[in-house]
Amino acid sequence: MSETLIVRNKVELLDTLISKDDTVLDVGFWGQGKTFEDPTWPHKLLRDRAKDIYGIDLVYDESVIPENERHKYKIAAAEDFNFDEKFDVIFAGDLIEHLVNPGLFLDNAKKHLKPEGRLIMTTPNTFNLFVMAGKLTRPEPPINSDHTFYFNKRTISKLLEKCGWEVSQFGFMYTLDYTHKESLKKKFLNLIYFILSKFTPKFYETMVVVARPR
Repeated sequence: MSETLIVRNKVELLDTLISKDDTVLDVGFWGQGKTFEDPTWPHKLLRDRAKDIYGIDLVYDESVIPENERHKYKIAAAEDFNFDEKFDVIFAGDLIEHLVNPGLFLDNAKKHLKPEGRLIMTTPNTFNLFVMAGKLTRPEPPINSDHTFYFNKRTISKLLEKCGWEVSQFGFMYTLDYTHKESLKKKFLNLIYFILSKFTPKFYETMVVVARPR
């Protein structure tokens, strides 16, 4: 049975799950509108915490990466990257919902993990409060226009099972720590979200999954 994990944000998530002995591959590291100057950027958090860090993305600015580390970064798709290195952790933050072939990504990730390695993913919770409220007032709830999938606990667990993985921890994350200009409606929903969070995490914005190859 998988262990339940409840965290406030990605700072707490990575402090909880990443060891100072871990060599980590960050898949899709460049996105999320963050920079190395932002202390909440997941890739910076990983760089500051892990023993060693690698990264891939479809596009990134090589000039901001220290020259002696640039060989650890590649322009590559999540479904088709290749390193000689094996990793303790592959981190895919808010990535799998963007992919065309998530099964290929999971197969490729498995090839790049050490025997006791683990995959850490975050992805939007299909049944979070904001999506459900959006569905009540619109034909479709507002989501990122690049998303190709919705996931809940059952569907992502089944996908992992079919691809030869076992979920070791499943949980929720309260906030992504993104700053947006918010409408009065969103501010009202934030209040409801806060109140509900005192009773149950099932309406939390983001799911967290830690999985290991079977």
